[in-house]
Amino acid sequence: MRDAFFLLIFPALLYFCFKKPFIGVTLWLWVALFYPKGWVYGFASGIRYNLIIVAATILSYFMIKNKPQTKWDGLSWLIMLFLCWTFITSVFTISIPDIVWTEWIEFLKICLLYFFAIAIIRTETHINVLLWGVVFSLGFYSVVEGLKYISSGGGHVLSGMGGHVLGDRNDLAVGIILMIPLVAYLSSITEQKYLKLGLTVVIFMAVVCVLGSNSRGGFVGIAVLGAYFWFHSRQKFIYLLVVPVIVYFGLEFMPQSWHARMATLENADQDMSFLGRIMAWKQAILMAMDNITGGGFKAGQSNLIWFRYDPQQNLNWLFDTSTVYFDGAKAAHSIYFQVLGDHGFIGLLLFLLILFVAFSQARLVAKRLKKQQGMENLAKLSSMLRVSLLAYAIAGAAVSLAYFDLLFAIFAITHVMNRISLEHRAQHSLHVQPVARKAVHDHRHHA
Repeated sequence: MRDAFFLLIFPALLYFCFKKPFIGVTLWLWVALFYPKGWVYGFASGIRYNLIIVAATILSYFMIKNKPQTKWDGLSWLIMLFLCWTFITSVFTISIPDIVWTEWIEFLKICLLYFFAIAIIRTETHINVLLWGVVFSLGFYSVVEGLKYISSGGGHVLSGMGGHVLGDRNDLAVGIILMIPLVAYLSSITEQKYLKLGLTVVIFMAVVCVLGSNSRGGFVGIAVLGAYFWFHSRQKFIYLLVVPVIVYFGLEFMPQSWHARMATLENADQDMSFLGRIMAWKQAILMAMDNITGGGFKAGQSNLIWFRYDPQQNLNWLFDTSTVYFDGAKAAHSIYFQVLGDHGFIGLLLFLLILFVAFSQARLVAKRLKKQQGMENLAKLSSMLRVSLLAYAIAGAAVSLAYFDLLFAIFAITHVMNRISLEHRAQHSLHVQPVARKAVHDHRHHA
């Protein structure tokens, strides 16, 4: 039934890709986050929906007549430089080339999403449609998994779909955390009460999903979001009274396994999962010190490379793991050490610069938009983008999610909003100057 329904609506989706290229960009992000192949099981499972949507969007862009010129900013050039550097690290990889190039192609698709998004998305409406695409993908999944978790009394094990970028529960938690401020923005500008109620349900279920994932990084990320929204709330005292009560009863509902998992935050140095991450971080440092280009995508997850650098016995002056042993390689479980191991210190520097420039640009745009009439909504969005990036930077320290479609979509939105604010300021200046000249002329005439 799912297969038939999806194949029935898919031609309509393709039609809108060609009709409105900004819808194509939205569907590009939607298929990346929703992962249609994970929802169909029969004859529709063999179709490469992502490839078809991407091809249709790119083709529709080149069919646009009189395309507006797209000016790259510092963020765009940094992303291009980072993409080129990952190509170089893939050429000089010390890992298995087939695995590395497969991952590079996936990253290339993510960067293409960014570049076509900044070329196609031009208005506030386009941005809002893109954000609704996030709601109907990652938001929909959050509601489904959240309902399963609640109905099972906490017995349902939350995790992503196999083969998806958010297949790991820790990655899923951080992905949802990035989404929550975007949904909060849509709720703040939505006037229809039923839509606003639906978005509130999405946020609530998203929080349930993050907590139910048993992800410690997700728990920290939710705490960061909660602190931000409380700090910027106008009813701080009321929330200070109500929220602790809600949190208390919510924690009482959580299963004992959740409490045991969170308790490991207090004695992380004795937790084997955390010690495994320490060894993976040490291994990433060793690869980066030995190779200027790092190891290449996922090099640290190769057993051969893991034992070649032997993180158990090296760099013990940083953290002693001489008594810890793992019989296989561990994922980095940190966006920073993931990039460091994959692409060396140069790659890490570029990645950090991208995050810093995107955050700084969103902050600058927010200040600029607050001074411009009619741009209040985008000013709110600029603030929410900063919250998403801050939560990602903190929670991402515990997950391997450096190459994520939604993150680069946020980068693209930041670029587009910067362009919109500059164009709006320029148009306002052109309107003010003739009025000012006329006032001076009238004053001289009367004099």
